[in-house]
Amino acid sequence: MAVKRSGRTEAGSGSRPRFRAGARARLDPDTAAYFRRALETLQEGLSPEELALFTPNVLHEASMAAPIVALDPGGSRLLEALLPTAPLPLMGQLLPPLLQGGLQGPMGHPLGARVLEAALLRVLSAMGQGEAAMGQVEDAIGRLGVTVGGALVAAAKHPPSSFVVRALLRVLGGAPQEGRPPGGAGLKPQWAEPESKGAEPKPKGAELPPSFPPLLEQLAEAFEKHLQSLLSPPCASLCLQVALEVLHRSQSPSCARLCCAVIGQLAPGPGGLVPALEDPTRSRVLEAAIGVMTPPLLRELYQSELKGRLRGVANHRVANHGLQRLLDHTPYDVVEAVLSELGPSLAEPLTRGHHGVLTALMGACRRHPPLQQGALRCLLQAFGCWEPANRRKDCVRILAKLRPFEGGAKEPEGEELELPLPASLLLHHVLHFRDPAPVLGGLRSLPPPSLLALAHAQHGRRLWGALLSSASVRACVKQRLLRRLKGHWASLACHRTGSRVLEAAWAAASGPTREAIASELAAHQGALQRDPYGRRVARAIDLERFLRQRPSWRTERHPPPP
Repeated sequence: MAVKRSGRTEAGSGSRPRFRAGARARLDPDTAAYFRRALETLQEGLSPEELALFTPNVLHEASMAAPIVALDPGGSRLLEALLPTAPLPLMGQLLPPLLQGGLQGPMGHPLGARVLEAALLRVLSAMGQGEAAMGQVEDAIGRLGVTVGGALVAAAKHPPSSFVVRALLRVLGGAPQEGRPPGGAGLKPQWAEPESKGAEPKPKGAELPPSFPPLLEQLAEAFEKHLQSLLSPPCASLCLQVALEVLHRSQSPSCARLCCAVIGQLAPGPGGLVPALEDPTRSRVLEAAIGVMTPPLLRELYQSELKGRLRGVANHRVANHGLQRLLDHTPYDVVEAVLSELGPSLAEPLTRGHHGVLTALMGACRRHPPLQQGALRCLLQAFGCWEPANRRKDCVRILAKLRPFEGGAKEPEGEELELPLPASLLLHHVLHFRDPAPVLGGLRSLPPPSLLALAHAQHGRRLWGALLSSASVRACVKQRLLRRLKGHWASLACHRTGSRVLEAAWAAASGPTREAIASELAAHQGALQRDPYGRRVARAIDLERFLRQRPSWRTERHPPPP
């Protein structure tokens, strides 16, 4: 697809766009108008086939004057929109011009830096998809790495170019930005279990061009050399945090050295870590370093700096985040020591609103089954629902309030159960404990309207997903709780979040329960077909076949109970 310039088609014509030379070169009016019309065409909407023709044509035009197009308001917006799907051969043409001038070129300009960042993220997505033609951009990435390494402090401290530094680090380490899977990777189901933050990173070396790991090591040495200069301003500090993350994910040997250098710089001398964690400026970088440290280093850090001081750290409004990062992947003996020291006083961070401390501790104990029962007792004691024993049946309602139980307070009749995110995360971890009996008892004590309200709520839906996916919850318990939703499957099927709960329930249900759900939905087939979520559910359970050929549907849809 082509865009017309001055009454004639220019896309792919091979003519070089003209621009005015000078201190601030600009596109000539005709060329600027061409890219403005191209942006308008893109914003109007194109079919996939039209976009496949439009993108290479426009990017070919842009490659003839890429530095100037990247600094033009309309041209930069157009490039940012097209680069995520740009063909890699064209990236080999676009990247070298965008690197002209170093920090004085597009890399140091607010518009040009965002274009260059988009180009680098396109290269990163190509590595994730295993696309060929990487050799055409490898040289350009190498030149950019040399440029950044030679002027790291200036590049990291300049806000526009700091975007480029962070994107370059991710490319060299093959580490996609969290929440942005490379190549448009499919999302997990919305009830899926969160990944453990302490999981070992997957090796990326096999996917990276051979020149990238050595270049990443050179940048790591530059970060360590200029560490003191990179602690501020925030944009430079963020570059340092991304460097730590990328080095960890790429399993670089430089990661441990850089972590130790950060700790030594920000928390010098014995007893220096806690004051540094309490400082809002220094704590962010320290948290990033603690989050990627190896278990032996974490053990040494706890023994020398944190042991005996955890209550003060957990109760501090800033320092508690550092404790959470330590608990994310610390070894068994450290988790045991933290639980022993902090467990009896968990009510203190709870009353201060530091729910993340409790969540991180439960997540750490989830990885170590011998600690789970002690952790569950400490958690329920903090909320005031461990003793007397008959109060445990109300533990779900009490945890949903995110504050300790008040003996004289009575819950209003008919009050709907609302589950905030921190409470959902706490219950999510506990349901995966080896014996989550108190929480299961609390769920069984809820009336059907409360269970239905949880299924309709965003965080309650995740709780249902954790319950139905947990290997610690027996199948018969799951079936009894699912039967409490009888008569409401049609309303769940036509609800945005409720339909997700229904899909999770279907995956965990036994054959008779599945047939009961299908029978109830069949009575509301018309309403399901009129609703987009209902249609998806009907297709997933093959409702048409259930109505017309029930024996064959029953044969295929009744697998053995899980």
